[in-house]
Order: sequence, then C-alpha cells, then structure tokens
Amino acid sequence: MLVGDIPRRNARRYPTKTALVHGNTRLTWAALDERADRLATHLLSRGLRMGDRVAVCARNCLEWPEMVFALAKAGLVAVPVNVRLSADEVAHVLGDSGARAGIVHTDQTQTLGEVMSGLEFLLEIGGNEAGEDYETALAKGRAVDPTPAGLDPSDVQFLLYTSGTTGRAKGVVNEHRGMLAQVLDTSISTEARHSDVMLATTPFFTAGGMVRTLSWLYLGQTMVIHPRFDPEALVDEIERSRITMTTFIPTMLHRTLRILEEGPPRDMSSLRRISYGSAPVPVGLARKAMDLLGCDLQQRYGLTEAGGQVTILGPAEHRDMIAGRTGLLTSCGRETPHAEIRIVDADGAELPVGEVGEIVIRCDSLARGYWNMPEQTAEVFRPDGLWSGDLGRLDEDGYLHIAGRKTDMIISGGFNVYPAELERVLSGHAQVDLVAVVGLPDAEWGETPAAVIVPKGTTDLGALEDELRVLCRAQLAGYKQPRSFVFRPSLPLGPAGKILKRELRAELG
Repeated sequence: MLVGDIPRRNARRYPTKTALVHGNTRLTWAALDERADRLATHLLSRGLRMGDRVAVCARNCLEWPEMVFALAKAGLVAVPVNVRLSADEVAHVLGDSGARAGIVHTDQTQTLGEVMSGLEFLLEIGGNEAGEDYETALAKGRAVDPTPAGLDPSDVQFLLYTSGTTGRAKGVVNEHRGMLAQVLDTSISTEARHSDVMLATTPFFTAGGMVRTLSWLYLGQTMVIHPRFDPEALVDEIERSRITMTTFIPTMLHRTLRILEEGPPRDMSSLRRISYGSAPVPVGLARKAMDLLGCDLQQRYGLTEAGGQVTILGPAEHRDMIAGRTGLLTSCGRETPHAEIRIVDADGAELPVGEVGEIVIRCDSLARGYWNMPEQTAEVFRPDGLWSGDLGRLDEDGYLHIAGRKTDMIISGGFNVYPAELERVLSGHAQVDLVAVVGLPDAEWGETPAAVIVPKGTTDLGALEDELRVLCRAQLAGYKQPRSFVFRPSLPLGPAGKILKRELRAELG
C-alpha cells in the first residue's frame, strides 16, 4: 500500500461521505480523491518527475490534505515549510532540499513570495500574485490515477525540516511504508473509528500535522479544519459539528477550559477523546478537563525522526492518575504496539529500571535518515535504533518518564539537573499557568537552574516566589533548587506550541 491509496480506497468505499470541512466548504471523499488526482497530473504535466521535491508553505486550509495526497500519488516528495520561518530560513530549506516547485498560500506571498520565486514554478492558493492560481491548475489537471508504475513503499513521501535548535534545520526523510506503519500504530493506539469527526487546529506543516493528515483520514473519517487555534471558535465547532476528537498542547487546554469555566453551559457531549503532547498535564488540569469536557485524555511522545508517536498514556491511566496513582504524573506512557524503547548510557549499555539515560527507539516508522547528511544520519540512526537525544527513564511497569533533551540538561556543581523534574513540581502550584526551567551560566557552579513562570491572573509575585521556593525545598534536592525566578506574561512558543527554551536562555543569559 502507498499513501496515495488512502483517498483512492476511501473514495471507492464512501464516495458521498464528507471527508473535509473548512468554513462553509465541504468535500466528499470522491471529490477529495479527484482533486488530488487533478493536482498530481498537473504537476507532472509541468515537467516534474518521481522523486522531485515540492515545497508547501501554507497555513491550515482545506487544500493541505489534498496536496499531501496529490504529491504522494505522483511520487513527488512534499517539503512542508513552517509559515513562521524567516525568508533566510525558507531559502535554506528550498536550497537544501533541492525543491523544483512550490505551493504557497496567498497569505505568505508578501513575506515569502520573493524567496520562493526562484523555483521553476509556483502555485498560489487563493490568488495569483506570485504564481499560477491553485484552482486554475486543478482545472487543467486530469481526473485519472497518476501513480507511477515504479512507485514503491520504500520511496520518500515527505521531507520535514527539524526546528534547528542546534544550528541549521535538518531534513528528515520519511518513506511511504514508514508513514503507513505509523498510521496503523496510531489508529490502534488511539482506538480510531470510521465515524470520528476530527478537529484540526494545530499546524499541518509539523510532523504531528503530517501524521494527523494520514491517520485522521485513514479509516474514512471526517476532518474539520481551522486556520489556527481559537478557543472560542473551537468550542463552537465542537457543538456545531459534533467533534469526537482533537489534539491539544497543555497551553491550548488551559485556554479552552477558561472559556467553559467563565461562559454559559456548552454541549461537549460528542467529544470522546483529546490527545495531547509536548508536556505532561498536571493532575488538577486533567481532572478539570475530564469534568468540563466530559471526555477521555491521552498523552503521547514521539519524534519527527521516529515518524510520529512511540508511546501513549491512555484514558485508563489518566483516570488512575486522577484517582491517586502518583507514579504516572511524570509519564508519557508505555510503548505503542510497534515501538521498542531502551534507556542507555553513553556507550550504549542498557541502564537498569529507574536510571536516566538516552532514549533509544526501534519502530517500523523510523525515518530513513537526514537529507544529504550521512555523518549525522550515522550518529542518530544506528543499527540498534534511533538515538533520540532525549533523556528519560523507564519505571518498573514500563512507563517512560522524560527528563528533557540532552542539550537542555543542566550540570550544576557536577550534578545533572533535569528541567522536567523542576517543571513538574512548579506546575503543581495553583497560581502557575506555564513554567519553563533553563540553565544559566554561573561562575561558581557552572550552571544554575532558572525558572521562568507565567502566573495565573493577578497575583502577588513576591508572595508567589516565596511559596514556590518552599515547594521546591520540600520536593527537590538542594542542588536542583532554582536559583532565580523570572515572571513573564507569556513564553515564546514555536509553531507546534512548544516552549522555545533557546530563546529564554538567550534572553536571560
């Protein structure tokens, strides 16, 4: 099976069922499959050949899934481009990937149109200032299956550039078969249903967005697309479209619950599950979410290099956590059916239960490696698995607990301090909305932890700092104590909602 078979087979089975919804526009499965065929045949008619890379720079829109499927059908390689990148960063992605063509949303033409104009040709969604109008291009295409005879599951489906926290972004090479393995694993782990109505608010251009495009449509589900996260619009959509599942990060969950707490009663009864990642949800927030939303929660952990999620903390564990199983508070779950996780030391020796080391992953969805970077590929993608760069430990029940990135680890006075430990304790305070712990240079200790706090509402910051120090002294060893507390109205977030610690370190250091 190939990725392009997803819309083709669902169009055969459910031709009149709604596949995509965006505002007042709806596409059936038959229409989605035909539009993907037309886009694919048009791109091939412009001279592109199997294996060529096509950059896609667009905010959330109805066209995203059909672009993903069209490129997959044609044997072309999708290169998602983060719409928040600077022109210089986009130029790096285009140059490094060797993209020949691009598809850009009209919203991005003002800032990125010039840098993308160097491609052989460009399609523009919603306009024609920078390239050929997207709908005109589709009209020129043919409603026939464009799949090349030689396209194989081992061929590349998309090339996704990492955030570049250690320098220039690296392209992660994902194959058709790896992504389909991830789709199957995700569908099983999340108990997906054909009848699900999924709400997409997080960006499509991330690894999670690419996995979501495939796994949320694999069984012939319906996907409702929002251009961005808006808690008011999200709550309205859950009521109107009878949404059954969506994906949050903890910051999004906070904001949505405020709407439900402060506003009139809303009908959330259709919602059966919320999936979240990037950080554990404090037990108080989890309880509130399950009470106000009336649904189950699931947490996941994964990487772009792993093709998506490799652990899941399911609804039953969340209920156990709320009931007092405190050992789950820091966990992101156990291995999904297709994943194997080991914790190793620097030499690759497996560590005993409870000891912190690097997380090494084996799974069917592993990426092929980094694009044109053989040395980095050999360092990370080893014969014994993917060396993730994340630190963690496994407990006696097989649950994974993340300690942070190796690059985030703080070495203070010769001791290792893992920011996730401090963040767990600090986020347990009722007046803390968000927290990030970073290491700052220190002449005596080498590094010391600094806690950056976003408080809830209006509060006495001096009193809050005193309470947080008491809390840390009660729950953390002396060498782990934050040496400073910094209060901010917000934290810098990346496109997927993750806190950008490198920016905090640069600001505070």
